[in-house]
Amino acid sequence: MKDKININQLVDETINSVSKIDSVKAPPFFKDKVLNRMVQQNEQQEKGVRYLNWFTPKYQAAALICFVLLNTAVLLSNSNTTDSYTEDVSDFADVYGITSSTSDTYIY
Repeated sequence: MKDKININQLVDETINSVSKIDSVKAPPFFKDKVLNRMVQQNEQQEKGVRYLNWFTPKYQAAALICFVLLNTAVLLSNSNTTDSYTEDVSDFADVYGITSSTSDTYIY
């Protein structure tokens, strides 16, 4: 029973101790100093990214069009050479004797 009374008293003292805390006053111009520091940090970060400032949407569109044209040209040239590719592979197979024809086998 003594413990319950002691605990209740300690809880009351703890709750009452919060009312003794005073509010903290910020120094004058604190907000201005913090905002100025934030602006300076943003300016320094923007200075570090200047090497891509020239790559505007106009240049991005031109680069994308060049990329698409180049890929289309490569795909078209590759589709024209597929016949020669199959011929080259069959010639390679004939030279190294790995053809699947039955007339050239040595095993009877």
